[in-house]
Amino acid sequence: MKWKVWLVVALVFLCCAMPALAQRRGYSSGPATVSANETKFEITPLYGWMWGGTIRTYEGDFVLDASGGWGVLVDITVRPGAQVELKYIRQDTELYRKSGFEQETLTEVAVSYYQIGGLYEFQHKGNTDFFGTVTLGATRFDPKAANDEWLFSSTFGVGAKVFMSERIGLRLQADWLLSFVTSSMWCGWYGCTLSGQAISQGMLSAGLIFAF
Repeated sequence: MKWKVWLVVALVFLCCAMPALAQRRGYSSGPATVSANETKFEITPLYGWMWGGTIRTYEGDFVLDASGGWGVLVDITVRPGAQVELKYIRQDTELYRKSGFEQETLTEVAVSYYQIGGLYEFQHKGNTDFFGTVTLGATRFDPKAANDEWLFSSTFGVGAKVFMSERIGLRLQADWLLSFVTSSMWCGWYGCTLSGQAISQGMLSAGLIFAF
């Protein structure tokens, strides 16, 4: 497990260093400057580290163990600075119960996020695009010792894309992922309100962008 943590750390440092590297190689000025604004379609396989995920009950806290996660992002440009994003994220981990000082591993579980939403670029500097994302969709919890369950979910993210050429770039992102265990919605003249208990997870990831 330690090598996965070091892999994520190495990717984070690499992505943070890319703006300076691109500027030194001449990508950040002149005709060679590229950004997400100029691409129509992007595919980004990614890997990262996921943590969090707790359900509090009278029997104790049911917690998803922190572990590596991987996924694929598909971004389609609809106008300059805005993209429709399709997101798939998967985490293979363990579910354990924590009560007081006692901790019991219950089962292995696969957590999969199926999301659709938008990406909005709020700053462009050289070959680097800084962006935010919001998505909606479903989360599938598939424990090895029980039946799977589908929950409504949403994600919020911020990050940066660093393009090294017209077709290749690096993407560094931080995400907040919410899956609603029990939820209800009320609507009135003021709008609609969603409430309920949610499983909250965080993810730091890095990926390689293939732009078309």
